[in-house]
Amino acid sequence: MQQQQFVGLTMPVFTAFGWAGEETALNYALAQLEEFIARLHASLPRDIQTRLPFFGLDRNSQSVYLAANKEPATGGGYIAFHARPLSLEMQMVFNDKMILATAWKAADSDPARWLKLLRDLDTGWSMRIQQMQIDEETGAAAFYQDLFKDELTRLDVEGAQQLASRAAFLNGEPKWVVPIIYSRRVTSDQAAMMGVRIINVLTEWVQAVMPLYDFHTRKDRRPTTKARPKSPRAVTAPVSTPLAVMEALPTIEGFSYTAELKSLHIRRGFVNLTASHWPFFAPNARATTRPVLVIYDDHQDKDCAVWHLADNDLARVVLSPAVHDWLEDNFNADDKIQITASKLADEIIEIRLDPVA
Repeated sequence: MQQQQFVGLTMPVFTAFGWAGEETALNYALAQLEEFIARLHASLPRDIQTRLPFFGLDRNSQSVYLAANKEPATGGGYIAFHARPLSLEMQMVFNDKMILATAWKAADSDPARWLKLLRDLDTGWSMRIQQMQIDEETGAAAFYQDLFKDELTRLDVEGAQQLASRAAFLNGEPKWVVPIIYSRRVTSDQAAMMGVRIINVLTEWVQAVMPLYDFHTRKDRRPTTKARPKSPRAVTAPVSTPLAVMEALPTIEGFSYTAELKSLHIRRGFVNLTASHWPFFAPNARATTRPVLVIYDDHQDKDCAVWHLADNDLARVVLSPAVHDWLEDNFNADDKIQITASKLADEIIEIRLDPVA
């Protein structure tokens, strides 16, 4: 029978021979991978364990992961380890459209800092930026083209600016999503020579990419103090919050709408409006997204947006990671949420989110 090889484990590379059976060999290898990721997570500094509290095995891809969410591909970036016959590869992946909106906004607003963080990594790291097309009926993403696929050393200042700007624009369109993959690999022979020391090496790799993780997820922003209580009025000017302090702006017009949340809405971090609401947000006839200022629980967040969904003509409030966390912590399926939208001066649109008793 054909033999199977597995690498990148806590022990040197091993080979499961045909006499054991291919299924037995595979199950043993996957069990070793689970042991590997548990040991790696335990070796990480406490602050990284807090940011990436979930770890485990993905049998479909035969890889293991460290993640911010129970479902690695949603709710934040994740780090995956792929054990292949010839190499062990570590990847830091951002592929959820909502977290990518934050990730690309960070890179587009400060490409110089993004490039500095890339250059702070050792040689051997590479980056792949994919342009994926979203199927309007199924929501599945299919590969369209690579915007960048090379070693980090090949990216210069001008290239970083152009790449961040283009990726941020494309990811803001409903038909596109632009995932980010940072990766580094060692050969199976190198992994075998490390033996159990591979845990120490990969711990250093994880620590090395965390500044990039914090940059893309906006975890590197300085925390501030708690805000004052919000006004009980239905529509008010923005309140002072831990995220920003803004001058009071006069309300021009607005609407109030009560939406019913489903488990998918809470899990993915969005609130649906109706088709009739989109004209309120649309800056022009061709626009498909509009940034909004969201007020929630006496906090404010400028990283949210309203999307126009072409397939069913709905408007959708897409929440930032911070507001998504609040939604998950405070709402259950079939709960109702009050959306109060206001147009303010300087073309700012404010959305206030409140629970409905």
